[in-house]
Amino acid sequence: MSAGTKWIVAIVGLLTANLLAMAILIGAAHAGGSRVLPQYYERAVHYDDAIDQAAKNRALGWRVEATFAGREPRVTVRDRAGVAIEDVRVDAVPRARGVRPAGVYDLTVTAVRGDDRFVEHVVAEAK
Repeated sequence: MSAGTKWIVAIVGLLTANLLAMAILIGAAHAGGSRVLPQYYERAVHYDDAIDQAAKNRALGWRVEATFAGREPRVTVRDRAGVAIEDVRVDAVPRARGVRPAGVYDLTVTAVRGDDRFVEHVVAEAK
């Protein structure tokens, strides 16, 4: 095999490897659902509100524990001492709507008790 043929084979081999790598990356990018954050623009516009809410959350000292019972989220809110808060209204809104298969979900948890409002984004796994 001449030197020119070796170079041509090497270039064709590199181009083929590049095409194969791109196909693998495209397949990996489409696996696992959407990577787009819903309401991204609205969240960006209200970023200052999120900063204010985070300061209120720190002042309250509450913590959120989220798990899944079947396909529905189960949320427990605890005070600074770790005691579960019973008289709190909790709304847990998952990023994905509809039937939830097993997987990891982002939840927006809003807990309200009297004038206190606590909002936290948590991650929970449905098995």
